[in-house]
Amino acid sequence: MPSSQSQPQEFWPFFPLFFVGMWIFVNFVISQMGWRSFANRYPAQTRPTGSAYNSPSAWFGLLGSYRNVVRVIFTDAGVYFYVLFLFRAFHPPFLVPWESVKRVEKLDGFFGRKYSLGIDDPAGKIRLRLPGKIEQDLIRYYRKAV
Repeated sequence: MPSSQSQPQEFWPFFPLFFVGMWIFVNFVISQMGWRSFANRYPAQTRPTGSAYNSPSAWFGLLGSYRNVVRVIFTDAGVYFYVLFLFRAFHPPFLVPWESVKRVEKLDGFFGRKYSLGIDDPAGKIRLRLPGKIEQDLIRYYRKAV
């Protein structure tokens, strides 16, 4: 009869498979909270040129919360969204048109300037926090679209 001490050691070869499986499952579940509806409605085939900005926090719908994973690029056509490499499973990039951007708010705080963007669209809602360094691109592209 095998001792109980050998059982935990038998699990270790399966841990990487378990971890990867859980990572994929969690990515799938989170993508269904709002990302997927935007990706289906506004698919983007190619990444546009321009500066990419990290969003410290982004919310898709009610439960799809992302921290330092979502990146955006401002273009003439709208706001291009993608996620960092490790989170790309089930998160295809998309480009939301400027018409869907309903709110842009400048926030001056203790740690500097930030921006808050609100997107309301038939695909859902997105709320983004972005660093103050987006200001020039935001003025360049958003003012043209409005």
